[in-house]
Amino acid sequence: MNGPVVNKRVAEATALRGFFQDQWEHLQRLTSDWQNKKAREQEEAQRISSAVESIVEATDSRIRGIGGYQKRLRSSARKMLDHIQGLVMNFPPAVCVGRVAVVRDPLARRLFADRQSVQQIFREDSGIQAYFRSGEHADKEYVYALLFLLRHEKNIFGAEMRGEIIVKEVQQTSVVFYGHQLHAPGPDEAQVRSAMMKILFDNVIRHIKHQMTGLRHGQSEEEKKMGALNPERNLNNPAVYVDMLVEQMSLPGKLIKLQDELIRVDRMGIKLPLKSNATSDVLHLYEVEIGEDHSRVAAIVRYPRSEFHCLSMKGSV
Repeated sequence: MNGPVVNKRVAEATALRGFFQDQWEHLQRLTSDWQNKKAREQEEAQRISSAVESIVEATDSRIRGIGGYQKRLRSSARKMLDHIQGLVMNFPPAVCVGRVAVVRDPLARRLFADRQSVQQIFREDSGIQAYFRSGEHADKEYVYALLFLLRHEKNIFGAEMRGEIIVKEVQQTSVVFYGHQLHAPGPDEAQVRSAMMKILFDNVIRHIKHQMTGLRHGQSEEEKKMGALNPERNLNNPAVYVDMLVEQMSLPGKLIKLQDELIRVDRMGIKLPLKSNATSDVLHLYEVEIGEDHSRVAAIVRYPRSEFHCLSMKGSV
């Protein structure tokens, strides 16, 4: 008689323990989720605070004398950071620029004049030298870096094949890439993208400072007198300066853009119509534009250690 009762109580106790165990595990998950959320919120708050301090330091440190300056700048700083992050996340994958790639890959072939120019740019860059000579990266086969360069298009007159006839003195557009600069060498693409966000942010802030300085120095004598009489309109007043900073950064899409463009060029660097059937390369270029007069072609590149070491040994002979 007691057997069924005991078995029933054991089953009930087991079920109860299982229930409490499930509830305990659920509570632990909730606690972990809450802690992770708080950690992310704190990390985000620190990110914004650091950005605000970078803005203040790079523009006018007197802003720190204004009460609540962090709060006044946080929203626009967040917009700027989020916008730049979106640009970098949409940036294309790394382009290999080794000796073989410069021959076979159209983009690598056009961004650099020839193999020798690639070798020279990487061999002479102090950041690349330090990367490959560092024991920390001894096992890395490649170095990744952010490449900035300029594109120049010039109207010239040259010969052109039209059917079976060579026509001379035809107006053409030549495309030249120059001014190569390497930044933020690192062991992987993710690290370079992270550095790219900071580089773009710093450049935007420098652009804003340049614009604000121009406004200050561009004032007429009458405007300076009016500003001296009315502090709320005086550009030398840090409080007014903050308001202008907020206004400048409120539309980050106007301050920094990532423009992509397809162009077709032949082996002589002459720009052709995209629909041309002539032997040529189609290049997908990405240009970072900051303000209205600062534009650079940009690419994340990947360069092999073997070629750097080969060059170093040749240079030491």
